Amino acid sequence: MTTRELLNKVLRGLRQYSLLIDDGTTSVSDDYILMLLQMLNEAKEECEEVGWPWMALRRTVTVTLDTRSSAEYTLTAAEDADIDTNDRSQLLYETVTVHGREEAFRNSDRALPMVFDVTDSSEERLRELTQEQMERYHFQDNEETGQPVYFSLWHDGNSLKMKIWPVSDGSYTLKLRVYIPQDELDSEDLTTELSIPSRPVYLKALLKANAERGEELGRPGGELERAFLDALGTATGREMTKMDSTVYLED
Repeated sequence: MTTRELLNKVLRGLRQYSLLIDDGTTSVSDDYILMLLQMLNEAKEECEEVGWPWMALRRTVTVTLDTRSSAEYTLTAAEDADIDTNDRSQLLYETVTVHGREEAFRNSDRALPMVFDVTDSSEERLRELTQEQMERYHFQDNEETGQPVYFSLWHDGNSLKMKIWPVSDGSYTLKLRVYIPQDELDSEDLTTELSIPSRPVYLKALLKANAERGEELGRPGGELERAFLDALGTATGREMTKMDSTVYLED
């Protein structure tokens, strides 16, 4: 569903029929509609961060390592990766079995990060360190170089950054599975398609807009909240298999 279609659904829900956006319109400047777009983006972000990593937002990021003095890499297409990460990106982890019981990665210290060296046919999973652990490795080493063994990730402005140990002694290819939420819907391009299911996003935006306008002019807030929660549960339920039930994003 496009940004224009989502805004029109919210406007209809508010009974603002005179403000409906005509087909073919690609941008808006009306202050009230811009406020609704802001609420729509807030709703989208909240739905993207409810704890379920939507399939449409899971991406494989390829990073090419080379010989350099620094062990740091920026995960953007303009720098060292093939696609852009953003400020809300999160690494995905593989669930594991502990004593015969499946563990969600947010609850298990044995969760496996989805970062692999795929340079040759014998893929190797890298081991994760915290930023401070990584810095200690580099403080205490003797400027070792070689095939990367450890990595750490952190947010730096609008993207993810990665540091490896040891410093690469040549060209290596890493692949990471990353959850990358969609950029904000833009008032200058109403044809942008929403990546995740539209119904919970629309209902959450309508709930926000209805509260701002006042319940006496619209549907009761409790009714809208129940509709949103039902839509969200239905959408995540359609995506999740029995195996997926142990996969979550960090709170």
